[in-house]
Amino acid sequence: MSALQPRTHEDGRSRLVAYDHGATLASWELDGRPVIWLSPRAVLDGTRAIRGGVPICFPWFADGPTGDLRPSHGVVRTATWRPSATEDGEVWAWALSSEDVAHVPGAEHLPGPFRLRSAVSLGDGEVTLRMSVHNPGSVAYRAEVALHTYLAVADLDAAEVHGLDGAPYLDKVAGSRRVQEGPVLFRGETDNVYDSPGEPRPVLLDGGGRRMAITPFGTTQTVVWNPGPDQAAEVDDVGPGLWRDFVCVEVAATGIHALEVPPDGSVQVGFRLAVRTGDAS
Repeated sequence: MSALQPRTHEDGRSRLVAYDHGATLASWELDGRPVIWLSPRAVLDGTRAIRGGVPICFPWFADGPTGDLRPSHGVVRTATWRPSATEDGEVWAWALSSEDVAHVPGAEHLPGPFRLRSAVSLGDGEVTLRMSVHNPGSVAYRAEVALHTYLAVADLDAAEVHGLDGAPYLDKVAGSRRVQEGPVLFRGETDNVYDSPGEPRPVLLDGGGRRMAITPFGTTQTVVWNPGPDQAAEVDDVGPGLWRDFVCVEVAATGIHALEVPPDGSVQVGFRLAVRTGDAS
């Protein structure tokens, strides 16, 4: 396989890199420091999902609501999306339809026809990613989605996620449901799916004096993930040591909170990621 061709955009303090493979916003550097993290071991030849950036999980998350769907995280994050005309100051936009993936493994599990459009916008110290899901069919369906954002951290031991205090969540490592008390800390493998109605705004403190505030829209769940040392050692595009460089804080709609896509209608999901210095206030 040949190497994927990156798209790059530099504007003021920011540098963005993206790929048509998966419509993946692969990295964002602000003032020369990574905000959206790309693994130095990422495979960039189109044979698998890109490790890092913001992979798009659709129309199911992980192994799906039944726990037996393949490939993991759906069929669109490894598809080649078509560049689309940009609107309203967008840097890039892409489109993908159910017809484009009709013959790939897992297509038999698609919930219905779809037209997707994903776009990236850039502001001063912030990036916005929006994805619309259009159902051109005559029957409504449910679809899971997650924007699997890898955020760079300076010190994982000091990193904290605020804004989820009191939220019920599924601890997928322990296999039990809990209620969050205080900030989320990272003391080993972490894989939590928070049910968070009211669109909370999680804030990641990176342990190095930066505050990353995530404002979601169209979703009511937040996934917080870090593989920890044991799981990372089994993943060849992470490997030993690199698991300490990132935390995933994802906007999501899964399970009973999945998107309801009406016939001949659309829904929109996404987030704005703003970077500031200072504490979590």
